[in-house]
Amino acid sequence: MKAYLPSRKKSWNAEQINLVYRRLCFGCSLSDINFYLNSSPGVLIDDIVDGASSMEVTPAPEWAQWDNKQFNNSGKNKNYYHTLWQKQAFKDIANNGFRERLAVFWSNHFVIEYKDVNQPAYLYQYYALIQSHALGNFKTFVSEMGLAPAMLRYLNGYENKKNSPNENYARELYELFTLGEGNGYTQEDITETARALTGYNRFKTYLGVIEFNENTFDNVNKTIFGREGKWGYDDVIDILFEEKKDLIAEFICTKIYRYFVSPDPDSSIISSMAKTFKEEAFELVPVLKQLFNSEHFFDSLNKNVIIKSPIDLMSGLHHSLSFQYQDNVDLELNLRNKCREMGQEIFSPVDVAGWQGNQDWINSETLPKRWEFADYLLIKYWQKNKNQFKTFIQALVGSEETDLRAIVTQLKDFMFCPCEIKEEEMTDAINTFVGEVPESYFEDGTWSLESNSVSKQVYDLMRFLITLPEFQLK
Repeated sequence: MKAYLPSRKKSWNAEQINLVYRRLCFGCSLSDINFYLNSSPGVLIDDIVDGASSMEVTPAPEWAQWDNKQFNNSGKNKNYYHTLWQKQAFKDIANNGFRERLAVFWSNHFVIEYKDVNQPAYLYQYYALIQSHALGNFKTFVSEMGLAPAMLRYLNGYENKKNSPNENYARELYELFTLGEGNGYTQEDITETARALTGYNRFKTYLGVIEFNENTFDNVNKTIFGREGKWGYDDVIDILFEEKKDLIAEFICTKIYRYFVSPDPDSSIISSMAKTFKEEAFELVPVLKQLFNSEHFFDSLNKNVIIKSPIDLMSGLHHSLSFQYQDNVDLELNLRNKCREMGQEIFSPVDVAGWQGNQDWINSETLPKRWEFADYLLIKYWQKNKNQFKTFIQALVGSEETDLRAIVTQLKDFMFCPCEIKEEEMTDAINTFVGEVPESYFEDGTWSLESNSVSKQVYDLMRFLITLPEFQLK
């Protein structure tokens, strides 16, 4: 896979930097662009990936190890703690960029639904596990996820005993987490794997620590992928990654590709990624860097092909503008609630298969909400500090710029994926920006970006731009 090396034909500019941040993080601030304009793709990718890889896990709340009795005695119901941690996730999204992008990605891969788990401490432990392994070794990630209390509870692993085996986790381990539906396993493999996964069902206290119970483990021979033995949990993971490494690599690399590059997989690129993934013993950083540094990642054919999720839409707009928000409004709670209304409640995908994304995000009910809620953010910025709109446009285009088309184009290019809007849309955008300012002011030099009207002009223009179809793309 060829690396992207800027040249006369392949530029390195604000558009490319914006693309990297839009796909890998949650939007790109103007300061991000200015910082990396004189750098290179490799430096930017390394800074983003290595920076995320070195991050500490979000500090544990005081209730991180509580059991059911402690929550019941706390004086607050469990929804209070669930909401608290959903809000924390949005704080992390705002502050941590790529690591939290991956946390959202992996939480939609190793799915739990927090209401079904109904144990806030398990939710925190699950989230911390995702953060700590998001850029680590995928085999280790799979192994530890299967023993996470939230997963044991969500997919009934804590009910899996030798006399009454439960196949839920064994099935999803293969179908959703490593191989893909119907890909390289049989029903017999699921049945035998479920037996090997028995025993993790001893609670020290109700909904507290879950321990292994030798008495409920099936210690009889099992045959998994043609290999026979008295297999237990660790054996299952070893056998899976030894016998099915090709299928695992292709399945995971395809999923990564579809999420970060395009919903239409390129088999040759995925094969190259899978080769690296296997050669690097399923370490995630090498394969991610290989993809993000590639010419293919920056190819124009892969731009404007992914629809923003609700979290992308709201967090991306907020991060890219970096505007002040009204103090009396709980930003994280608002983001959680509005994303939920648009179909994406964090830690609660639609089912065990997760959100399918892309075109599923938009329908006749959600599209008007996407317009309304993006506009809601702009309104709150305006109510907090009108002058920040003027300050922003001056920083973006330069305070001396007076060409209306140039101003509109540069703001559009910053807020959007690389795209050309229709000429009638450009005309409407310019007319919106002009607003109530007399046309003669633009002709005789009376108007400039220092004018008192500019804040309102920029505010109105942004409110128009977010209604265009292209704004829904990342």
